[in-house]
Amino acid sequence: MRAYLEIFRTTIAEYLVYRLSFVLWRVRTVITLLVRYYLWLAIFEKTPVIFGYTESHMLTYILLSSVISHLVLSTKTADVAGEIVGGKIINYILKPVSFFKYQIAKDLADKFLNISFAVFEIAILIFLLKPPLFLQTDITMYIYMIYFVIIGLIISFFINISLSFIGFWTPEVWGPRFIFFMLILFFSGTYFPLDILPTPLYYATFLTPFPYFFFLPSRIYLGLPPNHLVVFAIFGAVWVFISYYATKQLWLKGVRQFSFFGR
Repeated sequence: MRAYLEIFRTTIAEYLVYRLSFVLWRVRTVITLLVRYYLWLAIFEKTPVIFGYTESHMLTYILLSSVISHLVLSTKTADVAGEIVGGKIINYILKPVSFFKYQIAKDLADKFLNISFAVFEIAILIFLLKPPLFLQTDITMYIYMIYFVIIGLIISFFINISLSFIGFWTPEVWGPRFIFFMLILFFSGTYFPLDILPTPLYYATFLTPFPYFFFLPSRIYLGLPPNHLVVFAIFGAVWVFISYYATKQLWLKGVRQFSFFGR
């Protein structure tokens, strides 16, 4: 456990070395959030309800989904691809620590920093903008929300590290990762809640892992029927298994085929 805590601290220390890059990244995310916020604010000036959403519900969704996305999607696993291509991956294989636990420790440090800044930024925006927000009073919704945040974290980790494992076979890893993030933009509810889509298309999105990243936890906070939650919970568990199994198989095949020189 001490080894992984040290990895956690070291990862945070690395960010502090490159403070300017991290601050610029946070500034960009705040600007992106403000664009989404004011876009929907302008739309609600013309009508009190859109696609079944009131202004308070929509703005709550925009702010909450932003916080959850920073927790779920932030990752250090993208670095693994470069380490595979450069041959450094052998150092992790030979270390007396679990490769996956090592990556999880780094990921947790990354998520800790990102969520800390995200909560701070959102708190300032709420204080300055004073948006009308929806407050959920049903404790059950909070329990389900936490469950699906955990589901999203697990799926996101496995998919992200699987994309890096492509480096075992080709150095062209950026292409698949770029496509992955484009799919997130369209199918995870980045700019709007997915349930404003036509019903067949809305349910079709749950055949992908993307709604579990931050749309579903945010939507649950606003309230969902219990029968829907049970179905989504089952589908989420299935996606956890699929992503875990795919990651495990890619890792085993990649390590078996991995060749390195000068080590």
